[in-house]
Amino acid sequence: MEKADYRQELKAQLVSLGAASLLALWLLLEPRMISALPLGWRLPVWLLGVWAVGAGFFHGMGLVRRGWSARLLGAPLCWGLMALLFLVLLIRSG
Repeated sequence: MEKADYRQELKAQLVSLGAASLLALWLLLEPRMISALPLGWRLPVWLLGVWAVGAGFFHGMGLVRRGWSARLLGAPLCWGLMALLFLVLLIRSG
């Protein structure tokens, strides 16, 4: 049972790492998606991007420990943040 939980957690970490990498690459190739926004929108989207990509890398590398870091950078929240950032970038690209 413990081995199955470890494999499931490892798969979740790989998904987080892969999604964060793709989002970071997308932002690296298309920085105008955020820089072209008005200042009132640019800062919140920029902060969302830093938090989402950072949380994805943090969770993907297995650095999440118990406590406040698990709540702010852990699995359920980091996936939600990355999904929200993906939606913002998808809307901006169209």
